[in-house]
Amino acid sequence: MTESRQNVRTRTTRRAPSYDIDVVGRLDRVTAPKQQRSEQSLQRVLGALESLLQSKAFADISIPEIASGAGCSAATIYGRFKDKASILAALHESLREKMIEDVDRELDPNRWAGRDFGELATHYCGTTVAFYRRNRNLLAAVLLIQDREVYERAGSTVQHIAARLAETSRVAMSTSQHSDLDSRVDLGIRAVFALLQQRLLFEPVRLSSINKGDDATFSDELARLLILMVQRP
Repeated sequence: MTESRQNVRTRTTRRAPSYDIDVVGRLDRVTAPKQQRSEQSLQRVLGALESLLQSKAFADISIPEIASGAGCSAATIYGRFKDKASILAALHESLREKMIEDVDRELDPNRWAGRDFGELATHYCGTTVAFYRRNRNLLAAVLLIQDREVYERAGSTVQHIAARLAETSRVAMSTSQHSDLDSRVDLGIRAVFALLQQRLLFEPVRLSSINKGDDATFSDELARLLILMVQRP
């Protein structure tokens, strides 16, 4: 039994990504660790849930399963998290922070000075489709738990992205003439995220051409939509 638990702990530690504990600790529902050992335990818990989401729906995952994957007890989990949804919220917060960092880097206005908005839109949609594909299980679970705090934080991320894209777009010659650029970009980004959720998170019956083809084709469709919405007469 001891050897089996050690093997599980070793596997989980080796495979789990690193989560920003400072970011996770911002949530009131998470008790931030004060010792390195406790931080490692919290890392394993987050990694165990993310691993389980690769093969199971969040509703079907239990605290004992997460504890087993993390090589700890259920009591250890409850000592750090209010409930199971709090672990998912913590995972989402860590991912959300990474997404914001990626957006700020990829949409740095200095990088796009004097370049065409179409090129900017194509690059943004391509990287965002790839991000959603990599994290689709976690993002789908987040949208289904009906958690107000998580929804509000996700909404603030969309607002941040829209504001960043509008700021960057102002340096692109093709959008400099639009006085209502902020509202155009905001609407365009919200349309892009709605289609990302429909196509990549829930994969419904394919009813239109935008639901056909591979991710590269899909990202091109999203870019065209964004360009039309921002550059419309």
